[in-house]
Parts: sequence; structure tokens; C-alpha cells
Amino acid sequence: MAKRTENVLLLKVIGACELVAAVLMYLYSPPMVGIIGGLVLLGLAANSFYQAHKCYRREYSPKKKEFPGKK
Repeated sequence: MAKRTENVLLLKVIGACELVAAVLMYLYSPPMVGIIGGLVLLGLAANSFYQAHKCYRREYSPKKKEFPGKK
């Protein structure tokens, strides 16, 4: 259980760092490089948050109970 929780935290930290890097790249880079790099980093951040959400749901979703003889 602790391993998945650590994974969720790590993915959220990575996503937050990518968001900060995207904003900084957009603000302090030349216009085209800033826009393209910012969008790429924004996509990576969105993917990190999505993966963290999937990992969190896998950990805390209710388990299905299987009954013998029932399909």
C-alpha cells in the first residue's frame, strides 16, 4: 500500500515541477521556443497527473468480491 501512495506523491511532484517549468519556459524563452516547449511540458504534466489519478484509483477502488458458483 505504501508503495502506490509513494508513487502517487512522486507523480504529483513531477507533474507540479513540469507545470512550473512550462510556465517559466513560456515566460523567459524566445517566443516560438517558449510556446512549443511550454506546450510539450504542459502535456507531460497532464500525463503525470493522469497517471497519478489512475494509480490512486487502483489503490483505493473497492475490490469486487467473487462468490463461488456465481458468474
